[in-house]
Amino acid sequence: MACGRMDPSREEVEVIDVPAFSLCEGGRLQSALTKSGLSGGARGRGMLIGMLLVIGWLPLVVLSAAAGTAVGGVDHPLFSDLGTWARFLVVVPIMIMAEPAADRILGIVVELFRRAGLVREPDLPAFEAAVVRTQRLATSDTAELVLLLTALALPHLLVASLPHLGSEAAWFGSVVEGRTDISGAGRWYAWVSLPLVQFLMLRWLWRIVCWWGLVWRISRLDLAWAASHPDGAGGIGFLAWSPRAFRTVFLGFSALAAATVSNRIQYGGESLLDARGPIVAFIVCECMLLLAPQFFFVGGLVKARYSALAGYGLTGIAMTREFDRHWTAPPPASGAKLLDSGQSSAMIDYTGVYGQVKAMRPVAISLREVAGILLPVAAPFAPLLLYQYSLKEILQSVVQLVR
Repeated sequence: MACGRMDPSREEVEVIDVPAFSLCEGGRLQSALTKSGLSGGARGRGMLIGMLLVIGWLPLVVLSAAAGTAVGGVDHPLFSDLGTWARFLVVVPIMIMAEPAADRILGIVVELFRRAGLVREPDLPAFEAAVVRTQRLATSDTAELVLLLTALALPHLLVASLPHLGSEAAWFGSVVEGRTDISGAGRWYAWVSLPLVQFLMLRWLWRIVCWWGLVWRISRLDLAWAASHPDGAGGIGFLAWSPRAFRTVFLGFSALAAATVSNRIQYGGESLLDARGPIVAFIVCECMLLLAPQFFFVGGLVKARYSALAGYGLTGIAMTREFDRHWTAPPPASGAKLLDSGQSSAMIDYTGVYGQVKAMRPVAISLREVAGILLPVAAPFAPLLLYQYSLKEILQSVVQLVR
């Protein structure tokens, strides 16, 4: 990707080639997908999603249908299992299709750090080294192998206990004389389907951790803050865009969690009130993962704000005294002379700049942008209210809040 650097002493733009930042492109797995045409475009990604459904979802349908547990025959048939639907028809497509948008947003954020002049010249090598290191870690073959092994192990720990099976027969197995009997579909689910989805999810969690690491390293640099910047965040207001890169991914996480809670209510005998605590904790954890990097710069922003206020305050005292001396000292200035002078407008401009510095936030993100992140994270849990209340009761409560 070519980027332009403007030299203040020259009018022309010097073009410098800088590799596009990416948390998703790189590594042997991604290289193999690209060579096979399963990455790099909407069509290729669509083919990859289709292939994953054929590997993870279709065998469950075939094996359950052969056992008579796809649509009936047991208390918990496959087609009524919202968790399975969510994993393959929501989570898998989101995990694959979210990659280009995430790379585009994060690439812009990284490039703006370069172009905004926030990174001082002596720190540019450290900044570029941190960017390269982050990309290498995010796409590391070793890391992906560890994630794959973890994904293979987790489902067995989860399926072995079968927390929502109880005494009811399900498409993935049943309890016979106190012994858990896993069906053919259940075995495929444990050995193939669940690891596949878990791997995609763990990959995104690893990418988020890598992004945390990059933002943390940047926050340790001696940044050239612009306290009077109109974004109210010392010039790093663009960092508030970064949670949008992961927002769709966390929508998928929430959809899966909501489907799991639904299964527990339907087949595990739990109530929505029982799940209230875990739901709130889950949403809080997601928000922390998305928003925590915004707080890495608090120290620098607070220091920059008070330093700028002190400097602008001293200048303001000198300006005010000079203004008062010029316009209030005998003989008093005439109104016409005041209107023709540029000093009054300079004072107004200075007051506006001082107010901008005084209103500077300790974090780049605003409450409005936080609400834009919280809404998609919490939205998948809203339908669960129908287990506790009727639609009429919910609508009446909403109307009472806004009347």
